[in-house]
Amino acid sequence: MPLIQYMKYLDRACTIGFAPRFQWIGGPTDRDQQTMICKIIFKLAVVLLVYQVFGIITYWFLTGWTEKDTVKFITEVSEMCGSLMLIIVACTNVYGNTKNRPNIQELFAELQAIYPKPKDNHFRTQHYQNVALFTMKCQYILYVFFYMYYNGAPLLLLLWEFLMDKQNMSYRTQTNMWFPWKVHGSPIGFGVAILAQALDSLVGVAFAVKTLNIITISLFQLKLHFDALASQLLHLDSRHPGSYRKLKNLIAYHCRILEIGELVNEILNYNFLSSLIGSTIAICMTSVAILLLDVASAFKYISGLVAFALYHFFICYMGTTVAYASDKVLPAAFYNNWYEGDLAYRKMLLILMMRATKPYIWRTYKLAPVSITTYMATLKFSYQMFTCVRSLK
Repeated sequence: MPLIQYMKYLDRACTIGFAPRFQWIGGPTDRDQQTMICKIIFKLAVVLLVYQVFGIITYWFLTGWTEKDTVKFITEVSEMCGSLMLIIVACTNVYGNTKNRPNIQELFAELQAIYPKPKDNHFRTQHYQNVALFTMKCQYILYVFFYMYYNGAPLLLLLWEFLMDKQNMSYRTQTNMWFPWKVHGSPIGFGVAILAQALDSLVGVAFAVKTLNIITISLFQLKLHFDALASQLLHLDSRHPGSYRKLKNLIAYHCRILEIGELVNEILNYNFLSSLIGSTIAICMTSVAILLLDVASAFKYISGLVAFALYHFFICYMGTTVAYASDKVLPAAFYNNWYEGDLAYRKMLLILMMRATKPYIWRTYKLAPVSITTYMATLKFSYQMFTCVRSLK
């Protein structure tokens, strides 16, 4: 069961997010499932995550809506928008992964079914497995660091204020939001608020890592198969009596790879869209907040800015990598010795070449391509929004 070897960091993300691990046809059947305690904690975390949207907007209406000073008003709006986008993207990841869980397991079953046999020398299985695991390890470590920084910063700030001036402690939580209990000046209320945000942000980070891991696994599986298809086309001898049948099988193999790619695209449409919109707004507004806030508050938002930029970059970069991988098929078919084959072989090869003329591209609801070009366009638009908002000062 080779696909299970890709699941190390995806399983960890499921564990810290209190979600059940994925199971699929052809995979192991003894994987740990969600316990009753995990179900309760997960539902509580989701409720707190959704409540944050209400709490952030309510806090802004209570403190920022009536602000007369232009600079302070822009600062409040920037903080609200940056925090709101962070929560909305987290909610989208939770909803998308939960709703599409059967489809994700179907995807893993498809990948398991076409996983290469150990004796097939056209597949660089170990290479792609090592690179995929290294990529997921980096994603996991980065977002665990962001989680610790995001939830540890308010406690460090409170400790600093306690050591410097016990009379003027701010009691700032991770995100500025309204709570139905007293937070400022109440150690118990402050502690409960910190724990509530730490719990829901844990689930948000876990599902963000899950999304990136699913994309990474899908990417390297597609790269593995596109690479193998190109290798088999290059080594296919048109003079061999069975070459026509082998070519027909390779065309069917190509179609199946594209179908799996479309299944991945369909599953991740929610995540692609939330990443595109959320990152555009969050990068702009969080940058404004960092420039206008005091040093302590600015550092609190830097982790969110970097996390958003990296999250969107990972997704767009992997979309571009898929397109580059699919580009291998056309030159491999062209450099095959098709000129020595019969007419039926050449016609069949032409069908494959016509299908592979354009690179395969993931798209956000068949609109914006998931690519580095889109990422750069996002940064450009975010900067334009940033300069516009900054000029209001």
